[in-house]
Amino acid sequence: MKNSIRARNREVGGSTMRLLAEMEYDLDFRRIRVTAVENYVIVESFKEITMITQTAVTVKNDRRYVTVVGENFVLREISEGRMVVEGTLQRIEFL
Repeated sequence: MKNSIRARNREVGGSTMRLLAEMEYDLDFRRIRVTAVENYVIVESFKEITMITQTAVTVKNDRRYVTVVGENFVLREISEGRMVVEGTLQRIEFL
């Protein structure tokens, strides 16, 4: 009986640790996050826009550059560290 309780506690503890690790990753504002939904691309947690055209957007933070490549890009929203681009996404490059 004690062994099955310990096994369940380890299982619950492992699940909790995975959830904490996932939350820590999601809330790490040092990483650039790119979310693509239908014809929109949301880019978050960047410090600088290095290039923006109708076919590509490149941003950077302290660690790396990220380029979003596509067609007919239109900047729909921009704020500090966040932008929403509308257009057809072709690929995302992490450099």
